[in-house]
Amino acid sequence: MKKNVTVNSIIKYLYAFIAITACLFTGDVRASSDIDVGLIVSQYSAELIFPSSFVATEPGGEKTTLEKGKYFISANQGTIKLGDRQLSSGTVLEIVEQEEKDKAKDKNQSPSTRSGHQFTVNRQEYRGTLKIYLTNDGKSLTIVNRVPMEYYVNAVLGPKSSPIWPDEAIKAQAVAVRSLAWYYKQNPENNLFAVRAVEPEAFYGGIRNENKNITKIAALTAGQVLFYNGYPAAAYTCESSGGMTVSASEAMHKDIPYLQAVQDYDTDCPDFTWEKKIQAVTISRILEQGGQKLGRLRGYRISDSEKPDLKDRYPSGRVKTIYWQGELGSVTMTGQEFADLLALSSNWFDVYVTDPVPQKLDVPIENGYGIEIGKKQIPIEVKGREKSAWKSAIPGFHFLEGTKNETILFKGKGIGRGLGLSKWGAKGMADAAPEKAKDYYKTILQHYYPGTSLVSVY
Repeated sequence: MKKNVTVNSIIKYLYAFIAITACLFTGDVRASSDIDVGLIVSQYSAELIFPSSFVATEPGGEKTTLEKGKYFISANQGTIKLGDRQLSSGTVLEIVEQEEKDKAKDKNQSPSTRSGHQFTVNRQEYRGTLKIYLTNDGKSLTIVNRVPMEYYVNAVLGPKSSPIWPDEAIKAQAVAVRSLAWYYKQNPENNLFAVRAVEPEAFYGGIRNENKNITKIAALTAGQVLFYNGYPAAAYTCESSGGMTVSASEAMHKDIPYLQAVQDYDTDCPDFTWEKKIQAVTISRILEQGGQKLGRLRGYRISDSEKPDLKDRYPSGRVKTIYWQGELGSVTMTGQEFADLLALSSNWFDVYVTDPVPQKLDVPIENGYGIEIGKKQIPIEVKGREKSAWKSAIPGFHFLEGTKNETILFKGKGIGRGLGLSKWGAKGMADAAPEKAKDYYKTILQHYYPGTSLVSVY
């Protein structure tokens, strides 16, 4: 008798097929549930602390057991010096005494809730194991932390979220962080590790960045990764885009179908809009420190974000290039380079020339007899000149007077590149989710990464 095949069965088999296909692309699932993170890259030395005895296993298989304690590790004439021992490049350092205790105590627990091996590198605690390499022709060290993926996700996610936020926002962020890490596993930036600990928008700070409440929620998505056309998706994230995310073609000069500009829901971000005032002489000094000796600044050229010129702004309004003219020369910089140099929150900004004013105004407080009994400080908001004080024949060019205290006001939106799911946007969507909506984190992910599929890879 012919069996009936339900739609649910078809879907079930389809997802199973996708998962199997994913494994073919990603290799052995059991082995690939770890990720290699570059903690120290091409430095001469580091401080390591092990809370219990550990084993150093060299590439040839030779094992050396060392006692717990503090060790200084350095590159020494083509070898690794660990305390008073000489080791080869590629040596693995692993706490084994604790391993058996973990297996016995945490036998039935998920990787995200186990205590894990703990050690310290430069006074930061991490889990997993260490692998030490000689780099720069044996003159420096690169220290790699191999850690279970869920530990990595928890450590990256901690600073990017809040335990009081909606669960669906936290779950969406967890999937995005894990997806980008999985992408880097298949497309490593370095032959020694998949991703650096100081990756932009994905800082890995080890144990100190973990939050048990966030970890508990993130564990509900353990192993879930976004794929696009059978390959892991580069699910970049940001803190706040300023109302509209940025496409990959704008931010990275790559056409990535699932990284398009979409509406963001990040208005709750405290720095959704921001201002920063810097004196012109300070900007000149910073430019000189960056290799651009312009002398006293005489002017700058940038179009208005409300009427962007595509020569110097992207369609989103973010700054593509900005031109500065000084007495000794001129320079054209990308908006991102300039924002990084001046520590601006993003490259989505307008520039105004302002007259120097105090930050606060002291107002006397008098009693009914007219006697001053105190003072109150009132903050002064600098709006800046809406129009340049000079009429210029060059569109977008603004002259500077060159006075000692001349101040430049930067008024902008968003934090970071604005690429992919934003921290505050995920929260905004989750806050507005229909009541009792199930698995709404998937809706959030589809909004920021359209066309991707969610696959459980382990």
